[in-house]
Amino acid sequence: MAQSRLAEFYHDENFYHPVLCIDSAQAHVQAFELYRNLAVCGITQVQLALGRCYENGDGVDQDYNTAIEWYSKAADQGSEDGRLHIAVCLFHGFGVAEDQKKAAVIFEQLANDDHSDSQLWIGACYLCQAGVSGDHDKAFEWYCKSANQGNPYGQWKLGESYCYGNGVTQDFTKAVEWYRKSAEQGTQMGQEALGHCYQNGYGVHENIDTAAFWYRKLADQGFHWAIDSLKALGKWP
Repeated sequence: MAQSRLAEFYHDENFYHPVLCIDSAQAHVQAFELYRNLAVCGITQVQLALGRCYENGDGVDQDYNTAIEWYSKAADQGSEDGRLHIAVCLFHGFGVAEDQKKAAVIFEQLANDDHSDSQLWIGACYLCQAGVSGDHDKAFEWYCKSANQGNPYGQWKLGESYCYGNGVTQDFTKAVEWYRKSAEQGTQMGQEALGHCYQNGYGVHENIDTAAFWYRKLADQGFHWAIDSLKALGKWP
């Protein structure tokens, strides 16, 4: 367990680290090595993490086929996240022939079992007519289910639904409510959307200082467009 936590630290920490004296690329290699050594023990979360390393090329050469192998090992142990990652690979054609219809079937099966990330994915399928017939009402329903489970990306997408009137009557006040829930959980999309609402007075009174507060959080994460937005507002540095 300690090794797994250390691997997460190496993978997720923003490096250069002043004490360990390693940069992010070196840290990802360290994470990969730890995950690889632990994955053979059959720990599903580690198998998923190792799969993500191969999928994203973090600390190792990108290899979708090997990523799917590790996702499959987790799925074979009953991991819903493992099944989801396999479906995502099918959806995009990563390491397998693209099959959005098959991916959508898996998303919906998992969504019906209250898997919040899958509810987000099947909602996106219905919204964008990917693997299923377009249905904004169903997309809205699935985003509601995901958001109400506290999924920050589901909350952001529900906010988008209210903002643009997809499957529901347009309501900027409700959009802001859900953007805020997402933003407070640290999601980039929620923070960006909430800052935009405060900058332009959508669903809230225009407040440049509050818009700058959310843009600054994004700037601190290295998003250069947020720095440009702060400069345009006269709030940088």
